[in-house]
Parts: sequence; C-alpha cells; structure tokens
Amino acid sequence: MSRHARGIALLIVLWAVALLTVLLGGYVLLTRSSALEARTVLAQTRARYAAEAGLARAVLALREPDPARRWVADGRDYVFPFAGFRVRVRITDVSGLVDLNAATPGVLAALLRAAGDPAPAAAALAAAIQQRRTPPPPAGLTGARADQGRQGPFITRDALLALPGMDAALYARIAPVLTLWSGRNQPDPAYAPALALATLPGLDLARAEAYVQARRATPAGTPLPRLPGAVMPPVAGSSGVVAIDAEATRADGTQASVHATVRLLAGAIANRTYAVLRWQEGDQP
Repeated sequence: MSRHARGIALLIVLWAVALLTVLLGGYVLLTRSSALEARTVLAQTRARYAAEAGLARAVLALREPDPARRWVADGRDYVFPFAGFRVRVRITDVSGLVDLNAATPGVLAALLRAAGDPAPAAAALAAAIQQRRTPPPPAGLTGARADQGRQGPFITRDALLALPGMDAALYARIAPVLTLWSGRNQPDPAYAPALALATLPGLDLARAEAYVQARRATPAGTPLPRLPGAVMPPVAGSSGVVAIDAEATRADGTQASVHATVRLLAGAIANRTYAVLRWQEGDQP
C-alpha cells in the first residue's frame, strides 16, 4: 500500500475514533442525565407519599380516643419524622372557615375588609357573591335585570375570580379561609384562622391573631380561652369535615405538599375512614 493510501486510511481511522468518542460521550451524558432525572423523580415521589402519610396520620390522630392525645383541628402545627422527611401537618375543621354559600353578606364583607379590600368595594363584592350564589328563577318566568348573574351555589372557590371586583391578589388572600362544606353562616371561633375569626363582631385582625395564638397554645382536651369581650369561651364541636395541609421536606431541599378536604366517616365504611371532597398537590390556592 502506498504512503498516500496509508495516510488516507489513518485519517479515516482517526475520524472514526473521534466520531465514536463523541457518540460515547453523548451516550454517557444522556445516561447520566437520565439517572439524575430518575433520582429526582424518585425523590419527589417519596416526598409526595411522605406528605400523604401526614394526611393519613392526621386522620388517625383525629380519631384518638384520649382527648389529651387527640390532634386539634384548629390550624396548629404537628411535626414528625417519616422515612427521612420532616412532615408538617396542619388541620382545620371547616366549621371555622367562611362558607362561600352559607355565610351572611355581613360576614363576607367583613372577610373582604379584613383581607384589605376597602369598605365600599367589600360591600359591593359581598353583594355580588350573594347575587351569584342565589339560584336562578325557573326558566321563562322572568328576564328582569335583577335576576342576571344568579347561578346558584358555588361549586368551586375559584369561581369567585369571575366576579367584578375580585382580583387574583385578593382571591389568594381569602381562598385559604373559604370552604364549601361547613353550612354555617359564620365561622366557629373554636377552629377559625385569624382572617376568618376577624369576621366576627368586635374583632379586628390583630385581636383575632392574638386569640388564635392563645388558642393554639391550649393543650388538647382543656377548655378554650375566652374570646375578647365574650362572656363564654367557644366550645369545640367538630363538623366531621376537615381541611388538611401536609408538607414533607428533606434536608437536601426535596419537598412535596398535599392539601385535602376530607369527610371523616363513622367507623370504617367499605374499609375507608374518610372520603375526599377536595384534593390538590403543590402550592395553593
């Protein structure tokens, strides 16, 4: 073989080696990326199941026969380790929230004012909510303007965003204290978060926050502190429906959260202890 032919052959071999090196490097990089992605997905999956374990633990702790050991559904934090994660659980009985379909217009307006909406705008928006949740008249009976906007009870909280005067920032402030399942015309102070508690007469947000801190510091199974200006302390009586926020966090920053509203079932119905009314993963609202 001539020197020229040998040179061409060597050049071809070098190009082949270079191409194989590039292909091998790409394969190694792809394999490494896939392995990292798989580890990330696995870590997130473990975090999600750890958060769900927090929800299951909450349901069991709410059924604890000993009142002193039973978890209290008033928004206080419960923290425990689980499978390498730090799980934080917060439970709120929905009777302490503002029912979007049952709350009086006065309570709705007070909630909006406490969330920072000016008084005239809050009153107008509360009236719009009242109008929106009113069932429409039977078809064909009337077409009066007063009947426009009547759609019946809210099915989801975010339907509020369609109302004039409701913006995303205001909705984000009030959504955590709204419910569709209490049936009460005002929040129960035994469970209410500060923003919901501030809808009651004689309470502003600062006094409501101070009371919530005192209430959450009260040991389970003991009488609740008196409300400011009230003659009798509130008496806790669970509605049987609770909102549970569970968050699992690991030291490396892996995190997952579950937000659910569940109805506690009496006994075990079809091997279930609760029924899910609302479920959301990740940040809310």
